[in-house]
Amino acid sequence: QLIPVTGARISDPDSLWTHILDWMDAPASRSTSIAKTSSVGTEGKLSGTLGIAVLAGISGEGSANLERGTESSEEESRERHGMTQVVREIGNSPYVVLIDDYHYMRRDVQSEVAKQIKEAARLGVKFCTASVPHRADDVVRSNPELRGRIRAIDVGYWTRDDLAKIPETGFSHLNATISKSTVDAFTRETSGSPQLMQAVCLQACFELGLREEASTRRSLDPNDNEARGILRETATRTDFSTLVADLHSGPKTRGTERKEFVLFDGSAGDVYRTVLMAIAHDPVRLSFPYNELYNRIQAVSPYDVPQAASIYQACSQMAQIAEARSPTERIVEWDEERSVLEIVDPYLLFYLRWSTKLDSMARA
Repeated sequence: QLIPVTGARISDPDSLWTHILDWMDAPASRSTSIAKTSSVGTEGKLSGTLGIAVLAGISGEGSANLERGTESSEEESRERHGMTQVVREIGNSPYVVLIDDYHYMRRDVQSEVAKQIKEAARLGVKFCTASVPHRADDVVRSNPELRGRIRAIDVGYWTRDDLAKIPETGFSHLNATISKSTVDAFTRETSGSPQLMQAVCLQACFELGLREEASTRRSLDPNDNEARGILRETATRTDFSTLVADLHSGPKTRGTERKEFVLFDGSAGDVYRTVLMAIAHDPVRLSFPYNELYNRIQAVSPYDVPQAASIYQACSQMAQIAEARSPTERIVEWDEERSVLEIVDPYLLFYLRWSTKLDSMARA
């Protein structure tokens, strides 16, 4: 009873209803044939013996009605009727339309779709929209009249306490315990992603020689070098090398070369490298309001800081580069209205922090 539609496939409001009708397997058009029969009657006087086969053997005088019939047909073609047809088919029924990745739609399309959702919901169609946490209010922002008419259900990133249950449960099955400080470090670096935490724990097993259930209870307490090695090796499983190279280069320049800045690690780079270094800096975060991002840029570029306009432009361009590289995903986003840079995929942040990619592109 769930009708799934992804926001990436909705290019205009009409396409929403098209995809719903496609799921229903509704024909693109229907033809109906209408047959019509007409008759013409005459009255005449009969006399003598009639030679018509039907009336054979009848003689005498009298009258009869004679009729002639004609037949014709007409074809009536009906196209799909979008929202009207969807309302007719599933209005006030148990079916629910799920618009997954609602935030993938362009802002202008979101606004028009939200208006039609409001009208269809009034007529009995049920909707559920799914978005990443930082875009959860997109449906209301695109049509404020929906405020108070919807219910938000937050299923965001995992908390650190939730993530900690993965190593606690997993290592106990291997007859081992792992130190709290190590678990705390792992939960901090995995940014709410249970899949990433599982990858880190798997690599920890490889690094610490725990391939099967231990015969005696083992206590695992990797030192700092071992813990960093675990995180670095895990980063090889989260390869964003091409995207990071594109983000680091930024769009092609025309004319004047970009200004370079000397960074805290001794390397030099333009505003794009500076922003990436700021994202990878401590503490671990996925969301960067402009003020927070600026403070981080000051930390990684202590001698000179890019101008605000340059930072804004770099954030916008980086989001566009990420979308061009992976059009069906959202990895980096720049919310111009709120001036917030979002790293949507925790794997990218992990890669920036623990791979050697940024170091390999450094210019001394």
